Amino acid sequence: MCSEECFGNQYRGCGHYVRVYYTGHRTDCGSPDCALSAAHKHKTTRVCSCSTVTYDQRRVMNLFQEPCDDCKEAGYYDRGRRR
Repeated sequence: MCSEECFGNQYRGCGHYVRVYYTGHRTDCGSPDCALSAAHKHKTTRVCSCSTVTYDQRRVMNLFQEPCDDCKEAGYYDRGRRR
């Protein structure tokens, strides 16, 4: 699988990585079964079942010790509800 480099924030409180932006740097995996690779074996066919998924090469810009905003909202919402 090919990969794309991205930068984001790591939150240790909840373990989430929040992507901020992609750099545009793509790494070719060289696999003939990857549709995004230069070595793809089905270059001329219209219908191909090869993988078109890339994975992120994560670069951490900021490391926070607290939960991310989404987890904070979910936690505050659950605490304030009556049961």
